[in-house]
Amino acid sequence: MTVVLTESIASAERFKLTLGTEISVLPTPRELLDYLEQNENEQLVVVAPEVPLTVAIELAKHYRAVRPSLGVVLVRNRLEVAVLTQAMQAGIREVVAADDAAELLAASRRSTQVSNVFTDKQPELASGNRGKMVLVFSAKGGCGKTTLSTNLAEALAADSSKTVCLVDFDLQFGDVAVALQIDPAKTISDAIRMQHSLDLQGIRSLVTVHKPNLHVLLAPLDPSDVEFITPDLAQKILRGLKETYDYVVVDCPPAFTEVILRAFDMADRYLLLTTLDTPSLKNLKVTLGTLQALGMPRSKWNVVVNRSTAKSGVTISDVQNTIGLDIFATIPESDAVPLATNQGKTVIEANPKNQVAKSVREVAAKLTGTEIVRKRGWFGFGKG
Repeated sequence: MTVVLTESIASAERFKLTLGTEISVLPTPRELLDYLEQNENEQLVVVAPEVPLTVAIELAKHYRAVRPSLGVVLVRNRLEVAVLTQAMQAGIREVVAADDAAELLAASRRSTQVSNVFTDKQPELASGNRGKMVLVFSAKGGCGKTTLSTNLAEALAADSSKTVCLVDFDLQFGDVAVALQIDPAKTISDAIRMQHSLDLQGIRSLVTVHKPNLHVLLAPLDPSDVEFITPDLAQKILRGLKETYDYVVVDCPPAFTEVILRAFDMADRYLLLTTLDTPSLKNLKVTLGTLQALGMPRSKWNVVVNRSTAKSGVTISDVQNTIGLDIFATIPESDAVPLATNQGKTVIEANPKNQVAKSVREVAAKLTGTEIVRKRGWFGFGKG
C-alpha cells in the first residue's frame, strides 16, 4: 500500500484517483512516522506538493539510514533543477510534476520495484520477531526511573517463554550497570564504529546477558560518546532490538533529546513516572504538555506514581485532578529498594514478597494483558 503525506483533502482525493482508493493519507510528519513504525511492510511514501521541501528531505534522509527499502516520491508544482538536486542528494527516488498523473503512477511502480529488491536482500529484517517497547520516563531526576525499569524488566522476564532487553538510554549518566552490578564490557558505544553497516547480528553483539532471557544494553562508559550516537543510529538499534526480543524496556534520561524523541516514536507504551511532591507534579504536567504538542498518541500514556505511600501532603486524587488523567499504577515507598540496589539486585529478585515487587509485577501484567497467578508464594505470568 502507498502512504501519502498531505493535509489537503483536495490533494488526497487526486492521489486516490491516480494511485487507487487503497492508499493511506496522513496529515502530519509525526503521524506518518508513527504509522510507518507500526506498518513495516509499507514500501512507498508520496509527498504532496504543499508539503515543505525541507520536510520531504528530512524524511528521506531519515529512512534512507534506518529503512532503505522505503521509497519516497516527491510531487512538486514546478520541477526546478535546485529541487531535483536536493531531492536526489537526500535519497528521494523520484520527483514528479503535480499535473502528470501518468508519470506519478509510473514513478510509484518503479519505486516499489526497487523496494522489492531491498526486501529480497534482507529476509531477516522482513521476517523477524516484532516485540513491544515500553519507555520509562520522567522529566525530573530522582523519581526512580532506573528502579522501575530494572524491576519491570525482571518482572517481564519471569515468563521464561519470553525474551526481554533492558536498554539504558541515559547515554551520559546511565547507571543500570551499577544498579545491577554488571561488568560494562560491552556498551552502546560499540555501535558507533558499526553504524554504517549495523545489522541484526551487530545489534545483538552489543547486549550483555544478565540472565538467560534477560539481556541488557548498557550506556556508554565515556559520556562524550553521546555526541556520536545520532538519532538515526539510536533508532536503528531500537528497531533491531524490537525485531529480536519480545519486550524492550527503555530507561530514559530526564530530557527530551532527539534520541529520546525517536524512542518515544517507536515505543508502544510510555510509563510516565512521578512522585508525590510539587516539583515532580510540575514536571509531569510539562511532560504531558510536551507529548501533546508533539502529537504523541494519548493511548500510549500511562502515569505511574512512585513512592505513593510517602507522607508529603499530596494524594493520588490530587495528582489525578492536576493532570486530568487516571493513574495507571502506584508503587509504594519501601526500604527494600535501596537494600536491593546495594546488593546489585532488583527488589523482585532480592525480596519477591515485598509490596514494591508486587506492584511492579502488576504493572507488567497490565502492560502484557496477562493474569498474575500465585504459585508457591511467588507471582508469575500465565501464558498468553
